[in-house]
Amino acid sequence: MSDTKEKVSRAVQWFVECDIFTNESLESELSARGLGSDHISKHVNMSGSDGKLHDVLLISSGLVKRLKSAKANDGHFHFRFWKRNGQNGDISPADFVEKEPLSDG
Repeated sequence: MSDTKEKVSRAVQWFVECDIFTNESLESELSARGLGSDHISKHVNMSGSDGKLHDVLLISSGLVKRLKSAKANDGHFHFRFWKRNGQNGDISPADFVEKEPLSDG
């Protein structure tokens, strides 16, 4: 059993940040597009490797792929993906994401 806990604590966690929608409306937008929000949880003021705080949604790795597809097909979505190894520590930009900062509004 501790083997399972150890694997979970080392697993990669995926987060998404969006510069257009609040997290609440992002969740409803995902549902409207049939992407579902079964495995989404909100994390406010997460410390990023860029030294800034970010409001992000924790999502499953499967949802990352679906959101990348939505990003490519929907001009309203401007996602930035983050990840972290394990359940503690700073979040870092995901490798496949452009490194430009999100707009301030």
